[in-house]
Amino acid sequence: MAAADMVFPPSPAPSPPPFDDSGKDNRTLVQAFVFLAAVGMFLLHILGPLRRCLSYGLLHHIVMGVYTLSYPLVGYTIGLMQSSDWYYNDFPVWAVFLLLLLGSTDSLTACRLNDIDNWKSIYVKQLFKGFLLVSIIVTFGHDMEQKAGTNYLWYPLSAILFVIVLKSYVMIASMRMVSKSYLGKNVKVIAEYMQYIDNKLVAFDPVTMEGYRYMVDGERHCVNRRGRTPWYMKQDGLKVTPVEQIWQCKGNLLNDDRGNVHKDMCLSMALSKMLNRRFAGFNLSEAELEKTHDFVFKGLLVGDKPHPQRAFRVIEEELIFVHDMYYTGYSYLYQKGRYLALCLPVIMFALCWWLTVTCLVIKRHHENDRNGYPRDLMGSTIFITVVLAFLEAYQLYLYMASGWFKVALIRSYINTPLLQTSCCSEMIIRFLLMLKTFRPWKGRLGQYCLLNKLGRKSRIKNCLHYATLHLVDKAKMGSENSVKLSENVKKAIFDSLLVSNGHLTEGVTSLENNGVHGLLSWACCDATATDGAVTRTILVWHIATTLCEHQRDKQGKEEEDTVKIASTLSKYCMHLVAVAPNVLPDHSSISEAILDQSIEEAGQLLKEAKGKKIEGKIEILMEISTDDCVGDETRLTARGVQLARHLSEGIQDPALRWKVVSDFWAEMLLYVSPSDDARVHLEFLARGGEFITHLWALLTHAGVLKRGPTGPKDVV
Repeated sequence: MAAADMVFPPSPAPSPPPFDDSGKDNRTLVQAFVFLAAVGMFLLHILGPLRRCLSYGLLHHIVMGVYTLSYPLVGYTIGLMQSSDWYYNDFPVWAVFLLLLLGSTDSLTACRLNDIDNWKSIYVKQLFKGFLLVSIIVTFGHDMEQKAGTNYLWYPLSAILFVIVLKSYVMIASMRMVSKSYLGKNVKVIAEYMQYIDNKLVAFDPVTMEGYRYMVDGERHCVNRRGRTPWYMKQDGLKVTPVEQIWQCKGNLLNDDRGNVHKDMCLSMALSKMLNRRFAGFNLSEAELEKTHDFVFKGLLVGDKPHPQRAFRVIEEELIFVHDMYYTGYSYLYQKGRYLALCLPVIMFALCWWLTVTCLVIKRHHENDRNGYPRDLMGSTIFITVVLAFLEAYQLYLYMASGWFKVALIRSYINTPLLQTSCCSEMIIRFLLMLKTFRPWKGRLGQYCLLNKLGRKSRIKNCLHYATLHLVDKAKMGSENSVKLSENVKKAIFDSLLVSNGHLTEGVTSLENNGVHGLLSWACCDATATDGAVTRTILVWHIATTLCEHQRDKQGKEEEDTVKIASTLSKYCMHLVAVAPNVLPDHSSISEAILDQSIEEAGQLLKEAKGKKIEGKIEILMEISTDDCVGDETRLTARGVQLARHLSEGIQDPALRWKVVSDFWAEMLLYVSPSDDARVHLEFLARGGEFITHLWALLTHAGVLKRGPTGPKDVV
């Protein structure tokens, strides 16, 4: 038979090579690290959004640890993958998964302000690690086709890889947008707008928001060009949505009780943009205007009737927007990529399921192949892709339940008359606005009692402090668990602020109003006289409040609410001295030195009370002679005992006595709230927030930017 007439059977399709178990240990290690990355991604999704409403140290350490260790984890796993000889099915999927962890699959972009300042170094790390992973994926894709004879996984992986690149870009762009070099450029638009709009003489009403053109949206359209009229002076084609326009909307969606809450959310958005000027170092041009003062004192705090809950709710939502702008990617998506915020999770969810189905097909193909692919590995890959799909859906819900998405919906409703007349559209928007997410703030106050647990030290935490080279903070003597911020405490601060009308003093006004200024004025130090005067005043009044509180226990249980207010605010102010001294008027080093000196003094006076409960310590302190309480102003514990005696003996009526103490603490907390150090409040927001930040923001919007007699028309 001629060679030309010979018929050869078709060549069989290439089959996967027999699985070599010699690299089992390496494969198991890679699999373990990939699962560790999956756990890390899950923790970032679940714990990341909880950072702003919880202040537990463990939670923040876990988030910080996962965020920090993601880069070395990815780098080491890459090396293990490259050293393996059997990588043609699972490794491409795992490499994409690692890249997603590196590119921040959730909304978290930064854990600390320092991360934002170092966004360029993070950008370089992203590029380097991304380049390595992409090269691995391309290599593995080629091996899949050569060794396995199939490239089914290549198509969904390529699409997922493209989406990950977009996610990484959003992460870096979000950090760049709030970095020091770029923040001023972005906030400058708001500063120019407020300087022009609020300096115009127009009628205003803080209840109906007439004349308040605080910008809710539209700054991305505001670009000034040389030689042309500034955008904010143009009357035609102005694409700005002010608060005034939202309050004037006649649609049914915004004209009921729930609609008022939606309006306040838009107000919170506008206030957050105004507050950002303080973080960028701009002056608040409207601080001197009467309408700014009235916005808080005759509108936000009062309105038609006293309603402090509304004021605190608006400020809480405002600080959420501030937190999200600096520590998440929501702000960038809202301003420059609204459709990406919705499309990317949906696309990623669909691609994950495509990849899952493909993996199932491949797994079924190898089920009867004894020399083929190990089943447990493909099962692990399927599990990872399913988890990833769930997390993407969860991230989509979080964004839709956030204030950013809801404000965008309301703005569309305001500017589109068709939506206001369509019942179907209104029902859909109303349903979306009902979505709930995590509570905006922990709503708790830290507590610190100088006399409680005095002399007791946490040896374990202190050992960790030195063993970790000061990475773990020392244990604070006297620290207690936080307490819930009650409505009574809110009302006490609210009443004190209304009485002050913006003229903040270090407790003197409350003593005058209660008719005891002559008796107790010596205990209110002049904050301008000596360094550390405010810290000394807080310590003296805190010791006196603690003594009076436990002495009252022997006399009865009357005036419980007032006593609780005074005790809570006293311990919170001491918490600020011990944990956050940089928010006080005194230098933080001076406050720390005064606190340490007072602890030493109290320890000397109570050296015989070792092991006793606080009641026993109170008895010993109250036996100190009067001569020991006068003279040396540095003996703050003794002066606190003296003040306790003046309160107990000089004010016989318990109701008046505790009213004096609670009013003093409410005024003192307001007095220390104004601050020029805006950065410290940003750092608080990343660690669960502090109540003093809420008061700082509220006073800012009232034009109260400094302590002392600063009325609405005082020049800052």
